[in-house]
Amino acid sequence: DAISKLEHSKEKGSDATEEALKASLGGVGGAQAAALQQLLGPLLSKAFSGQSSPTLRAILAGKPSTIVSPSTTIQETGNMMAEARKAALVVDNGQLVGIFGFKDMMTRAIAKELPLDFTAVSTVMTPNPESVSPDTSVLEALQIMHDNKFLTLPVCEANGSVVGIVDVMDCVYASGGADGWRSIFASAMDCDDTASVGSHRSGSVHHSVKSTRSTRKNEMPVSKLRPKAPMISASSDTVLSVAQMLASKRGDAAIITDNSGGLAGIITDTDVTRRLVAKNLPASTTCVSDVMTPNPSCVSMSDPATEALVTMVENRFRHLPVTDDNGAVVGVLDIAKCLNDAISKLEHSKEKGSDATEEALKAS
Repeated sequence: DAISKLEHSKEKGSDATEEALKASLGGVGGAQAAALQQLLGPLLSKAFSGQSSPTLRAILAGKPSTIVSPSTTIQETGNMMAEARKAALVVDNGQLVGIFGFKDMMTRAIAKELPLDFTAVSTVMTPNPESVSPDTSVLEALQIMHDNKFLTLPVCEANGSVVGIVDVMDCVYASGGADGWRSIFASAMDCDDTASVGSHRSGSVHHSVKSTRSTRKNEMPVSKLRPKAPMISASSDTVLSVAQMLASKRGDAAIITDNSGGLAGIITDTDVTRRLVAKNLPASTTCVSDVMTPNPSCVSMSDPATEALVTMVENRFRHLPVTDDNGAVVGVLDIAKCLNDAISKLEHSKEKGSDATEEALKAS
């Protein structure tokens, strides 16, 4: 009787969370909804205490618009993007016809030396992007971004009218913040059985300040996150040359070194729009040191991976340099890639668990 009462009490407690999940996953197919329920259920429960996941309409309420027309110049578009810190949506006759992001600005406009004041955004935008309904839940949006490797999602009503745009970080913050994601990242680390990635000495950048944190016992290190190799430029390089280097390598951030080869800063595609384009500075003569973020925060390859990811969420860092134990920069973490990897690991772990159950059933 005691066990039955405890089980009944537990079932009642979990009903609210289950209902919230079902409500938030209404637009996702059965198998996908079940997967999301398994993966993000604990997060949803913790973040919303049984309430349903917010919709994109709710998180876009009151946000500044970044809607431009096809004939709007790249310069005007960049000014708007810099102010709102969002990609631009190109709208013609009330309908979404294109999207223009920060990486597009850097690789398609700056790197190609287009005259920003005389070039229409329609010539460099990505035409006919996919969009989602404003009634899409945050969890559903995260799944769509993961499945399609999207960084941003335009949001449109059923009649085509544009509501706004959300990015990966909007969804991360709207679904629990750092504490909720700590448990998700920790779960992903627990089911990661890949080998650690060692430091890459070639092309490393010495950083004078070592990480002060040490890996706790049994915690997965940052090396498990497989940081991307750093793309490196000198502080004396022009923004144009850095943009062209990143465009050729399909990168969106560069580590900047000083005269002695030490870490001086980091520059991202967003910095190019906000600190160069919006200030009407010439890319061909502006030093990258004038627009980079100086002395960026770093983590070590041996630091706890979960803590590094939570640091990125808490501080809204899209990129985070990674050093080896000697303080040399050997990689860069990208929060969007890390999020995708975490969800993939959890999905893979769930599939492996299902396979084992299926085999046991067949055997019995």
